[in-house]
Amino acid sequence: MIAIQEAPDDADLQARFDAWCKSSSENPPAWNEAQYVWNTVGMAGQASDDMMAKANRSQSHNRLTSSRTKFRPRNIAALAAGALSVCMAIIFQPAISIWLAADYSTATAEMRQMVLEDGSVVHLGADSAIEVAFEPQTRLIRLLTGEAYFEVVPNKNRPFKVEASNVETTVLGTAFDVKLIAGGVAVAVNHGRVGVASVGADQALGAPLEAGDWLRISHNGEIERGNDSPELAGGWRSGMLVVKDWPIADVVSELRRHYKGTIILADGNLGEQRVTGVYDLKNPIDALGAVAQAHGAQMRQVSGFLTVISRY
Repeated sequence: MIAIQEAPDDADLQARFDAWCKSSSENPPAWNEAQYVWNTVGMAGQASDDMMAKANRSQSHNRLTSSRTKFRPRNIAALAAGALSVCMAIIFQPAISIWLAADYSTATAEMRQMVLEDGSVVHLGADSAIEVAFEPQTRLIRLLTGEAYFEVVPNKNRPFKVEASNVETTVLGTAFDVKLIAGGVAVAVNHGRVGVASVGADQALGAPLEAGDWLRISHNGEIERGNDSPELAGGWRSGMLVVKDWPIADVVSELRRHYKGTIILADGNLGEQRVTGVYDLKNPIDALGAVAQAHGAQMRQVSGFLTVISRY
């Protein structure tokens, strides 16, 4: 929408917009939703109303006209400020809720280690948060966002449980990693033995995980399970991210927590491609470049706070 306003007579841009509208039945409604948000800000006046009306007609013709761009500079500036306020409220509301619930949290690119009242140690990854709910008969940790590595003091009479989304991991004494990933939850064991349960899983989770075992459960219940070197579980604590056959979307999700800005993965199909490598978490931009290059994609830094990865 912004690009069209800046270059209303760009034939190539018009052609790409037409192709985008035709490429999926979800795109015209998405366009209308974007315009609704634009119009809801309430600062675009009649020009925005004209734009909305013509956009509705474009569902059948998939065309844009230059009259949609009749904005005065001061209206654009006011609209941008209003839109920014709306977007920030939408973006930061979940973060505020997490911050209020968390007992321990970290900022972007920050890692933290803490000792719980039972002597267990938690290594909290970047941009992560946990809630601690210890009771006489159980020890419960809720992973609210991000990733955490746990070194648990054994107590057979007081099980240690970690909840992440709809996945529950139960141990007596072990060291393991739990992470909220782009598509669900990942659990990996360094040593010891853990049981994993999920209400949404579409198949039995099988035997408990032991040293080197890892498990990923997607939000729609799909399960992926394997075994690697035990040291890979929680390996991020060294500042290096070691991945073996990970989806690019998961790698990007990990790097987002170490980048003080926004990373956009503009191609969903690219996010499904797999990579193997070692990436420096202290240099997330270099890591993103290496990830993109592995599949012939492009990484563009639009600004110091916005990076886009796409095939084009």
